[in-house]
Amino acid sequence: MSVQSTPYLIVGAGPVGLTTAIELNRRGLTPLIIDNDDIPTSESRALAIHARTLDIFEPSGITGRLIQAGNKINGILIRKNQRTRLHLNLNDLPHHYNFILALAQSRTEEILIDALKEQDININWHTSLTTLKNTPSGFLCNLQEKEHKKQITTKIIVGADGAHSTVRKALDIPFDGESIDDQWSLADIELSNWPHPFDQAVLTLTSQGPVAFFPLGKNHGRLVSSHKDMLNNLPEGMKIKEITWQSSFKISYRQVLNYQQGNAFLAGDAAHIHSPAGGRGMNLGIEDGATLAYLLSKERQDKYTQMRHPIGKQVLQFTQQQTKQITSPNFAFDFMLNYVAPLALKIPSIRSKALAHMTGLDTPKPEWL
Repeated sequence: MSVQSTPYLIVGAGPVGLTTAIELNRRGLTPLIIDNDDIPTSESRALAIHARTLDIFEPSGITGRLIQAGNKINGILIRKNQRTRLHLNLNDLPHHYNFILALAQSRTEEILIDALKEQDININWHTSLTTLKNTPSGFLCNLQEKEHKKQITTKIIVGADGAHSTVRKALDIPFDGESIDDQWSLADIELSNWPHPFDQAVLTLTSQGPVAFFPLGKNHGRLVSSHKDMLNNLPEGMKIKEITWQSSFKISYRQVLNYQQGNAFLAGDAAHIHSPAGGRGMNLGIEDGATLAYLLSKERQDKYTQMRHPIGKQVLQFTQQQTKQITSPNFAFDFMLNYVAPLALKIPSIRSKALAHMTGLDTPKPEWL
């Protein structure tokens, strides 16, 4: 069996792996990307793109394409008992991208893949990493490409291959944390009636748990609920015309202690998983990949865990706290929602800080931006 060689191997062609490849290539480092799927995902899964992610993609010319394809969310309505208790106006976000961009993950991936193709970098689809061995000269990787087996050596390997990361398991890196028993549900829907503007996300707090609607455009979007029978717990005024995709999931909070082992690195869900509260997951992973590419270009990759682990830990704590608050409301939470928050958010400095915290601008800005 012939052995090929590549300096940078990225395992996983989701948003995190694609970002890592784009940023490496932009800095003059050519990667090889593999993914065990045979085509890009057709499921939307993650859909919130935050301001810092748009900053990250600006130098590669991708930000404008994302904005053109997506739907700007200019505010968030928090409702309970058929009335709006709190309105968060994202136009007050302390950033020139003062909105959340709603875009299906599948479309985001298409845009990133097209950008790589323009640079003559293609994805090796239907190719999986089967074994990984660390040798004195680098990593020896056994790959399965459809019915063919291949071997590749690489100096650098990046595991951007999700929560069940083959790279992480091959390196025997613990993925400590906890899983929550409650089953959540989600659906991408077409609407025949919805009483709210389609530039506003709506979180409805019901007796059966929270239900969130995140519009992807006029008359369609994503519905997420902590209740397994979501379609019998719809927000008031919502009438569904068609369900285009639905699924269920359980929430886990896990993070690796070290994001790297020698010249093997973990990014995105391979390194951390958490609640979808705030839409932070994909954005956090994209920042992982972009940071790693920057550090590799400066030969400072030994700083990767030091830079990314504290931020990942902060996001895990934030999403866990937010999820507990909206799924287990009590008198103190209701008092805060009805009285304290509306008054506090009238103060510009508090409003800006709250919005920055909610959208991920509260963590240290990457030094190259």
